[in-house]
Amino acid sequence: MNDKELVIHIIHRYERMLAERSPFESDWRDIRDLVRPISGGYNRITNQWITYKIPNMYDGTAPDALEQLACALHSFLTNPAEPWFELGIEGEARIYDIDTVAWLQLVTEIIFQVYSMPTVNLAGALFEVYMDEGSYGMSVLNQEWDPRAKMITFRALPVGDIFIMENSRGLVDTVYYRHTWTKRQIMQEFGSLPKLVSEIKDEDRRIEVLQAVFPRSDKVQYGGFAGSKPVASVWVCTTTKELITVSGYDSMPHHCVRWAKMTGEVYGRSPATKCLPDIKMLNSMEKTLLKAGQKVVDPPMVFENDQFLLPIRTNPGAIIYKEPGAEFPQPLQTHANLPWGLEHANQKREFIRKCFYADWIRLGKENTEMTATEVQDRRDEKLRLIAPMLGRQQTELLGPMIARTYMLLDQHNMIPPAPPQMRGQKLRVNYVSPAARAQLGSRAVVMAQYLQDLIPVSQVDPGVLDAIDFDKYAAALARYRGVPMDIMRSPDELAQVRQQKQAAQAAQQAAQVAEPASQAYKNLSEAQKNGMPPIPGLT
Repeated sequence: MNDKELVIHIIHRYERMLAERSPFESDWRDIRDLVRPISGGYNRITNQWITYKIPNMYDGTAPDALEQLACALHSFLTNPAEPWFELGIEGEARIYDIDTVAWLQLVTEIIFQVYSMPTVNLAGALFEVYMDEGSYGMSVLNQEWDPRAKMITFRALPVGDIFIMENSRGLVDTVYYRHTWTKRQIMQEFGSLPKLVSEIKDEDRRIEVLQAVFPRSDKVQYGGFAGSKPVASVWVCTTTKELITVSGYDSMPHHCVRWAKMTGEVYGRSPATKCLPDIKMLNSMEKTLLKAGQKVVDPPMVFENDQFLLPIRTNPGAIIYKEPGAEFPQPLQTHANLPWGLEHANQKREFIRKCFYADWIRLGKENTEMTATEVQDRRDEKLRLIAPMLGRQQTELLGPMIARTYMLLDQHNMIPPAPPQMRGQKLRVNYVSPAARAQLGSRAVVMAQYLQDLIPVSQVDPGVLDAIDFDKYAAALARYRGVPMDIMRSPDELAQVRQQKQAAQAAQQAAQVAEPASQAYKNLSEAQKNGMPPIPGLT
């Protein structure tokens, strides 16, 4: 495949992806205006410059609920103040030898420290990702290696410029990222200009540049092209239909996550999508209530025709001139039912907040009679109700993000060598955030309840507890409760401790057996000293 054929293929696929995404863009525009208003800059969905002013927005319930949801996800999933994941070995239990535990703990701390660095910008990027998910139903987190800073950097990509495709397993493996740059920006990015771009006279003209990132195995469909990395990166200028450059990645740099999606769809659906009709209705109701309230507070005045001299002034301290005998002006009675309108609007607000899961976010503040344990149990129950959405965060966002971070750090010699016993082993990510513990907490509760049920039975038949392997019970309970690995003993350490205990118990039993014989011999010796005749055969 030559350069021209590759450009034609990229642009044709881009046009198909534009058509596939177009049904979602109508809702996205409404969500942008009513749920996540853009404060300024370039509008990535309509390709128009806008100002800070947001017209036709009369209620802030949805933007406030969206921000609460994003803050809650950041706190319960990826809290930067505490570790929310740890590394383990695929297919193995959580009890390892001491060298393996130390290495896994060290690598986990290295990655967590990298994520905590301000220059890496993970905390800010993740918050934007959660905001996009709650509003548009999808978001994209970009992870690159910055050669100047010699460190990983993160940024959230604008949803309006992202076009995606899934593989056969339903995972996003193709991302097209649209840019609108000037000639100066293209020169800064690539160091040179394509031939036709360089001939454009207007230096400030916006030129559309497209980055296509997809598996290089797709060459089976349309022939090969230069490069050897498993993930291809092709830059194309769609304005002039020119190829800019071809490169690649060792893994997908764009982590695309969907909040939820319907069967057969590629783009996600969000809490805002679910309650968008109610958001529109509430916004319209607030506009009407505002007008009605203004009429009640400052009602129109009714004057008799030709009985007053113009102009009529209604401001404080104004003087109104009327003909002798004319009736005084009266305020217009609108008979608007404001209480009913306010009650109906509050019902809409409550439904919108529930769609954004604000009911469990505010759980600890609304019921002061609950204990801290009850609040935690109810919050865990709420978190388990949104397990499918939280599972997508781990599958499509956090898992690929941590895997690529490990790969980049390892490539730049920032990961220490693994112990020899770990050769050939695959790593896995164990999530220990509050949201992850809530999903496993029900298992811990079932295990504890089962053991409590057996205790009364064991009073009658102690052998019933032999059915439980308490070593496995302790390891499983530690996993479900999110106990750190470094406080758990390895199998060798556990065997050594038990051998020492058995030796101590055997010595104690031997001492207890020998004590009566020793005491008897002592008593006999004292009796012989006191004149007792010797016993034949005993010396």
